Parts: sequence; structure tokens; C-alpha cells
Amino acid sequence: SYAFDDSGHKATKEFLIHDGLLMRGLGGLESQSRLNLPGVANFRSSSWNRAPIDRMANINLEPGTSKLEDMIASVERGVFMQANKSWSIDDYRNKFQFGCEYGKLIENGKLTKTVKNPNYRGTTVKFWNNLKAVSEVRETFGSPFCGKGEPNQVIRVGHTNPYCLFGNVEVFGA
Repeated sequence: SYAFDDSGHKATKEFLIHDGLLMRGLGGLESQSRLNLPGVANFRSSSWNRAPIDRMANINLEPGTSKLEDMIASVERGVFMQANKSWSIDDYRNKFQFGCEYGKLIENGKLTKTVKNPNYRGTTVKFWNNLKAVSEVRETFGSPFCGKGEPNQVIRVGHTNPYCLFGNVEVFGA
């Protein structure tokens, strides 16, 4: 974590989305003026000789009320994925693809066979509109780094999230 971003804004807990409404953008002063919404303190650089850019910060999902066992039991056919290992997001933050190291098939509400290297892809709005359930348990998921920029800058981030159940997601490669 950090107390201030590289533009001097104090880092505080803020909701980006609350009750399905966009409350704040994930960007510095220039992005805030384009979006016409307040942002968060995430304008950071990886070193003294790199310009600060809008970054991932410590982005988290709040826990829900579902039990993981009930979420799995509700799935007829799907994949329970763990251990994110790769990601690709277009410049507009619309199309994405994520790869995981490990997964288990879900068949008729039960975890069955192990799946190696499962992947999923989609578009942002459709993906989040297909969120079906959020667990009451928090785990640490995701990448500990945000990499972007030219030349590339890598910076530490933190994500603590509950398990999520999504429907209508394109899964491939396993």
C-alpha cells in the first residue's frame, strides 16, 4: 500500500462501483476530467526516471453472502479456476483474456477432474453483467503486479477478493 500517489493525492478506501453504479474512475487528474467523475489516488511510476501513469491500485471486491459450496452446487457444467498466470486487456479495457494455472471441472454441482491451464475471455460489461454470486469468504487472488507503459513499468498491487460465480463465460484451452 501507499499513503499518497505520485501526484500527491492521499490514498483512501473508495468505491469504484457501488450498487451497480460507477462512482469513481480508476485514473488521475486527466482521466478524471475526461470522465467527469472523481478518481482515486493511483497515478504512480515504477521509478524516479519514469513518468507516473494511471495504474491498478489495491482493487478489491467486497464479500457477498453466498457460500462457496452452494455456488459450486448451482453449476451444471463449468470450470472452477485458480492461480491466475497471464492476462491480456485491450487499450480500451473492453476485451480481455485471462489464463489460470489450475482448475477443476464442475459437473452436476460437484468438482470433478483436474484441468491444467484453463483460460477465459470476454468483454468487460457483458462479463460483469453475468456475475451470479459473490462468496462471503475473502482470498488473495490475481497478480501482485500491474505492468504497462512504454517503456514497460511494473509496480506492486494487491487484490483481496471473494470467490465469484459468472455465467455465460467463454472458457477454452484446458
